[in-house]
Amino acid sequence: MNIIRFLKIISGKFLYILLIPMVVGAVVFFLTKDLPVKYATFSTIYSGVTSNSGLAVDIIKVDNVATQNEYNNLMTILKSNSLFEDISLHLLTQHLILTKPVKEIISEKSFVELQKSVPNKVKKLVVKGNFEKTYSNLKGFIEQDEKNFIYRTINYGHKYYSVQALSNIKGERLTNSDLIKISYEAEDQGICFNTVKFATEIFVERYSELKISQSNSAVAYFEEQLKLAAEKLNKAEQELLDFNIDNDIINYYEQTEQVTTQQEKIEVRLQEVKMEYEASEAVLARLEAEVEKRYNINLRNSEILRIREQLVDRNNAITAIELDEKSTNRNQLLSLRTKLAETERSLENKIDSLNIFENKSQGVELQKMLSEWLDAVKNHENYSALYKSMKIRQIDFMKQFKRYAPLGATIKRIEREIDVYEREYLSILHSLGMAKQNQQNIDMRSNMKVFDKAQFPINAIAAKKKLYVIAAALFSLIFYLLGVFIIELMDSRVKTPSLLAKLTELEVVSAFNDITNKKYKFSEFITEKASLLIYEKLKVLSLDKPKPFVVQAFSSWGAAGKLFVAQQTSNEIVRHGFTVTIICFDKKCAENTDLSIVKLHEHLLKFDNYDDLLKAENITTDFVLAIFPPVSNGFENSVIINTAQANFTVFDAGTSWSDADNFMLNKLKLLVTNNLFAILTRAYPDNLEEMYGEIPKKRSFIRVFIKKMLRRIIH
Repeated sequence: MNIIRFLKIISGKFLYILLIPMVVGAVVFFLTKDLPVKYATFSTIYSGVTSNSGLAVDIIKVDNVATQNEYNNLMTILKSNSLFEDISLHLLTQHLILTKPVKEIISEKSFVELQKSVPNKVKKLVVKGNFEKTYSNLKGFIEQDEKNFIYRTINYGHKYYSVQALSNIKGERLTNSDLIKISYEAEDQGICFNTVKFATEIFVERYSELKISQSNSAVAYFEEQLKLAAEKLNKAEQELLDFNIDNDIINYYEQTEQVTTQQEKIEVRLQEVKMEYEASEAVLARLEAEVEKRYNINLRNSEILRIREQLVDRNNAITAIELDEKSTNRNQLLSLRTKLAETERSLENKIDSLNIFENKSQGVELQKMLSEWLDAVKNHENYSALYKSMKIRQIDFMKQFKRYAPLGATIKRIEREIDVYEREYLSILHSLGMAKQNQQNIDMRSNMKVFDKAQFPINAIAAKKKLYVIAAALFSLIFYLLGVFIIELMDSRVKTPSLLAKLTELEVVSAFNDITNKKYKFSEFITEKASLLIYEKLKVLSLDKPKPFVVQAFSSWGAAGKLFVAQQTSNEIVRHGFTVTIICFDKKCAENTDLSIVKLHEHLLKFDNYDDLLKAENITTDFVLAIFPPVSNGFENSVIINTAQANFTVFDAGTSWSDADNFMLNKLKLLVTNNLFAILTRAYPDNLEEMYGEIPKKRSFIRVFIKKMLRRIIH
C-alpha cells in the first residue's frame, strides 16, 4: 500500500472521518458537562536520605543503589493500605467530633451526608473535644465484617474515607533532590486539605518509628552479646587468677625466667665448685700421703677424723644457710661461724700436739707441711660442703622445673581463652559503638522536616472537559482509521489487475469497472479501454489463423460478468469492421433476450469440435465468442474445449480469493493448454489506474496538486 492508495482510502471515508469524531466528542461533552469541581493541595517533605549524613563528618561516597532502595521504601510506605486506613480513621475522628461543619475541615454538604450515614452506636463512641479518645474508640470498634460501619466505610468505596479514594494520594520525589511531594485532589476543600495534612504527619511519624526501631534492635542485640562476652571473659580471668593462687604464681613468665637464670648460675657455679673440690681433695690426699710416708704420721686417726667430721658439719650448715636466700636460720650464722672457728683451732691444736710429741726431730719442715695440710683440710672441707649444698640446690631447682612445666601449658590455654574472649569482647564493643553511632545517625536522618506545609485550597482545578472532548474525538478518529486500514490489509478480494495476475499466474489482458454504480461518470471510458485491450489481444492471436477464430470465456463461479465481457468485446470487434458471433453454452446467459446470441446450451454434447458445430449452425463470422458455464458446475463436454484458439477466464473484483478459487483455476488449466488469459470485472475505478493510467474524472485543484507532489516524492 503506497501513500496515494492511503490517501484514496481516507478520501473514500471522508464523511465518516468527519462525523465519527464529531459524534463521539458531542457524547463526551454531554457526559462530562456535570463533572464535579475538584480542589488540590500538596505538602513537601525534606527526607534527608541523600544529603543529610547525620553524624558522619567525612566525605562519604553516595551509594546510588542504596539511595534508590531507600526512596522505594518511602514510596511503598506512602502507598501502603495501613497508612490509608490510619488517614481514614483520622479524618473520620476529626469530622465526627464536630458539632457543626467548619469550612477548613469539612463542607456543609459532606458533613450532612456523613451525619446521615453514621449509625447511633458509632456516634456514641465520639468524645466531644477529645480527638485521641475518639480515635482510640473508633479504632477499637473496627471488625473485619461488612456490617461494621467503619470497616465498610474504609474498604467499600466511600469517596472520601475509603482506601480506594485515598490511594489517589500521590507521592513523588522532586527530580534528584531529597524533597518528597505529597499531593491529593478531592471535591471538598477541607477534606482535601486535611487529607494531605494527616498523610504528611502519619508518614513522617511511621518512617521515623520504623528507622528508630531498626537501630534500637541492633543496639539491644549488641548490648546483649557484649554482656555474654563480658561474662565469658570474667570467667576465664577468674579461672586464671584461681589457678595462680592455688599454685603460688605471681608472674609465671618472670618466675620461670628467674628460675632459669638461677639454674644457669648454679650450673656454672657447680662446675666451678666441683673442680675446686676435686683439686682440694687431690692436694689433701697428696699431703697426707707425703706426711705419712716421710714422717710416719697418721693424719687419719680417730681424733683427727672426729674433729674433721665436726668441721664438715659446721661447713655444711653454714653453706646451706648462705645458699638459701629464703632460709629463716640466718640469725644462727654467727654462732655457727664461731663454732667453726673453735673446731678449726681444735684441729690446729691437735696437729700441733702431733708435731710436738710425735716428731720432734723433724723440726721446721714438718711444721710447715702440717700447716699446709691443715689449710688443705679447711679448704677441702669448705669446698666439699659447698659442693654438696650446690648439688642439693640443683635438685631443688629441677623439682621447680618439673613443677612449672605443666603449669605453663595450663596457663597458656587459659590465656588463649582470655585472648579469644577479649578480642570477641572488643569486637562486640566496637560493633556496639558503631550501632549506637548509627542509631544516633538514623535518629538525626529520620527526623524528616516538612518543607512546605499543606495549604487550604481556594481555587478549583481547571476543568478538563475540553481536553476530554478533544481526546475522545482524536482517539475515535485514530481507532476508526486503524480499523479501516486493518480491514483494508486483511481484505482478500481480487481488487486490482496486478493482484489477479499474482494469484492466477496468468496474463491479465483487460479489466472492467462496475458499471451498475451510477456515481462513476467515467465508466464508459474504462469500458472502451477494456474492450479495446481485448480486441488488440485477439487481433494478435488471430493473425494468420483460419476463420472463424474461436474464443472461449470461463469463470470459476457464477455472476462473474462473462456475458458482459463478451458483449463489449463483440461491440469492439464490430467497430473495427469484423463480424462476430456469441455462442452461449451457459443456461443463465441463455436466458438473455438478446437475439444476436446463439443459445446452444442444449447442444453442447452433440459436437466434439467447433468445425462441426459451426457447420451445423452455419456460422461463418470472423470471430466466435463461446460462453461456458462456471467451472464450479463441472465440464459437460471437455473435448470441445481443447479445439478453441483462445481462452479467457473472468474474475469478479468484489469476490474474495480462497483455496477453492485455486482449485477451480487448476482444474481449468488442466483442460485448457494454450492461450489462457484473465479478465477482471466490477473493479473499483481507482484500482485500475495501474492499467489505464489516471482516470479522467473531476478533481479539485488542491487534489491534483497534492497528487502530483506525491508522485514526484514517490518516484
